[in-house]
Amino acid sequence: MAQLCFNTFNRSAYFGVDPDLPAQIDAAGAAGYRLFGPDTFSLDAWVSDGRSVGDLARMLDARGMQCWEMSTLDLGAREATLAAAHHVAELAAILRPRWILTNVGAPVDVELCETFTMVCDVLAAVGARPAIEYLPFTPANSLATTKVLIDHVGVDRAKILFDTWHHFRGPDTYVELEAASVDLIAYIQFDDARPMIGDDLVSETIHRRTFPGEGEFDLVGYCDRIKAKGWDGVVSVEILDQAWRDGSAGSLHEFAERTYESSARYWTITEGEV
Repeated sequence: MAQLCFNTFNRSAYFGVDPDLPAQIDAAGAAGYRLFGPDTFSLDAWVSDGRSVGDLARMLDARGMQCWEMSTLDLGAREATLAAAHHVAELAAILRPRWILTNVGAPVDVELCETFTMVCDVLAAVGARPAIEYLPFTPANSLATTKVLIDHVGVDRAKILFDTWHHFRGPDTYVELEAASVDLIAYIQFDDARPMIGDDLVSETIHRRTFPGEGEFDLVGYCDRIKAKGWDGVVSVEILDQAWRDGSAGSLHEFAERTYESSARYWTITEGEV
């Protein structure tokens, strides 16, 4: 059985909008979510306004919710990466996420693997682990390229974030998905997408995702293959859409409800402890 997590990135400070994290917590809780996934851009904006991350932790607790994931940590040049990892760890020490979504911005070589080991050490001190997100436009663009990092540290220290958008828009096929060990899966990020209107994958991924079942992805086939592995973890719903971000498509509460309802029908949902 799976649990659903509300991902905040569509209304992230990264996009220059007010993330209004308390409102996102309220909307997610009202929609039925018990897990929450904030991003560091919005958390930093919250703190820069003189507010406390501890207040957000208390808001989640009052709603009977938990922080499951936190994004984003970029894996690249060692000094900058470790500085960012320590900053993320400070936030994670308060919010207690299980996973830190981690992107790869440098070639996957011996030096990066060693840097990744250090990152795992930093995050382990606060009870968190990196979940490497493979993206078709980064050096870690597939399960195989990402697995190099996981093999270096072991699945007890880090795993892979499986995202439907990055699978269907990347080089992997169902052959690679079926071959992947269930032990590699940190959690799933779930989304659909409209047909592409250009070759700018970054623009497509941050502006043109849609609710599961309303796009062109074979989500039934994807979910069937994940379930066949015996996986029953957390599904983070990450719909990134410009019209829902600026409010022109509907309210935040409507957005949260639609993300939950459109995703739940693909999974057997449980609300127990994670």
